[in-house]
Amino acid sequence: MRLKLEKLLLNSHVDTLLVHMPDVYGPNANGTLLHETLKNVVRGKSTIFIGNLRTKREFLYTKDGAKAMVELALREDTYNQVWNIPSTNAITGKEMIELFREVYSYHKTIVPISKWNIQLLGWFSPLMRELVEMMYITKTPIILSGKKYEQNIGELPRTPYHVGVAETLEWLKQHEQ
Repeated sequence: MRLKLEKLLLNSHVDTLLVHMPDVYGPNANGTLLHETLKNVVRGKSTIFIGNLRTKREFLYTKDGAKAMVELALREDTYNQVWNIPSTNAITGKEMIELFREVYSYHKTIVPISKWNIQLLGWFSPLMRELVEMMYITKTPIILSGKKYEQNIGELPRTPYHVGVAETLEWLKQHEQ
C-alpha cells in the first residue's frame, strides 16, 4: 500500500518529499515501538521490548529526523525524490536495554514481545493489530543508507544513542504525569 502511494505521489504534479526513516524515539514520539518501553522505564515499572533482542535495528532520534527533513524541505532540488534518513547506527535490543540501565539506573524486568504476542493483543487493541504488520522490522535487520543524503546535502544529524536516550527519558519524566 505504501509503495503504491509513493508511486502515485511521484507520478502526480504535486511537489512531494518522500522520506524513509527507521522507527523513531525521542520527545513527542508517542506511537512508536519504543514509547511504551521508555514510558515504563521512567515510571520505574517492569516493561516490554517489542521484537527480538538480538536483531540489530535502527532507531532514529526525533530531533535528528526533524533536522534532516527540514533541510530537505528547504531545498527546491530535493522534491519528487525518495530520501533515506538512517539513524546513528544499528543497535540490538539488548544493547538498547543496557543503555536504559546505564543512563537511567533502571533495573526492572524488560520482557521481549514477539509477533505472536502482538497478534494476541491485537484482539483487544486496534493499535496492536496495526503493529503486527510492522513486526518484520524486528526480525530481519533493515538498515537504511544515507549515502544519497550525504552526497547531495551533507552530513546527517546523528545523535549518539546514549545522548538521545538520556534526553528522551528526561523529557518523558517531565511530561508523563
